[in-house]
Parts: sequence; C-alpha cells; structure tokens
Amino acid sequence: MIQHYLDQLIADMHDSAQRVPPSKIPEGTFDPDYQDELEASPDRRMSTWFGLEKELFPPSEKLTPEELDLMCVEFEQLWGAYSFFAEFPDGLPAKRRYELMREYLDYSCQHWPGGWEQCFTFCNYEPEQCPFGIEFCQCKDFKDDDSDVSIGSADENTAPFNSN
Repeated sequence: MIQHYLDQLIADMHDSAQRVPPSKIPEGTFDPDYQDELEASPDRRMSTWFGLEKELFPPSEKLTPEELDLMCVEFEQLWGAYSFFAEFPDGLPAKRRYELMREYLDYSCQHWPGGWEQCFTFCNYEPEQCPFGIEFCQCKDFKDDDSDVSIGSADENTAPFNSN
C-alpha cells in the first residue's frame, strides 16, 4: 500500500519539477537589476516553492531501505530542478539524507533561477550538534586543527617571480 502512495508522491514531485518559476534572463548571463529584484523578493519555505507540504512525505521509519534510497534520489532531482543542491558527506545513510531533506521543506529560502545554484550544507560547524552524527561530521577535524598556518614574506631570492 505504501508503494502506491510513494508512486503518487513521486509523480507529484515530477510535476513540481516541471513548474519551476522561469528565469527572466538566459541561463549563464548576469543582470544586476534582476539580481536586485530576486534579493528583494521574500523568502519562501521550500515546501511552498515545490507545492508539496512536509506532511505528504512519510517519516523515515515508515520506509524500507530501498524506499529511502528511491526517495533520496527523487528529492535530489526535485531540489536540482529548483537549483537547490544538498551537500552530504560521503557514505551518509539514505535514512539521514531523507530526514534532512524532509526537514528542510520547512526552511525558508530564495529560488535563484537562471543557472545559479544554492548549496545547502546542513552543517552549523558545531561537531557536538552535527546533523550528520559524529561519525560523518566533517568539521570535527577542523576544530581540532590548532596548527598555525601563516604566509611568510618572501625575500628577493625566493620570490616566485624574481627577475634575476
């Protein structure tokens, strides 16, 4: 029974991907007036952009591992249609990826048409509160890195563009 529901939900996701608001400028071009217009427009919840409320997506506990894999692929395709990119650590289980994308349906953001991509890292750079769990936390290594990286000045004999 859940498979029939997921099939319909996936069809709705595909329909949403076809309703992406168009850009007023050709992809890859830049118009400062259009950028100002986009920046001045109000943020909207992702669910509003998609026309799909969070409650339509089953909790992860109701899905099998195969269904979670499928829903992650479908979510990522939907996000991509709106130029949203979800950045996850390598190997992050589908269950957690699905949960994060489902939670972000309540997140308010701007849609930037015209080839601009908005990347969501989900991370707040606090390893103790990592949304990926400590096993997949990518910033924990940065916090422990106390090495002093400084750029010294080069003298005239070591400068890379020495004219000698």
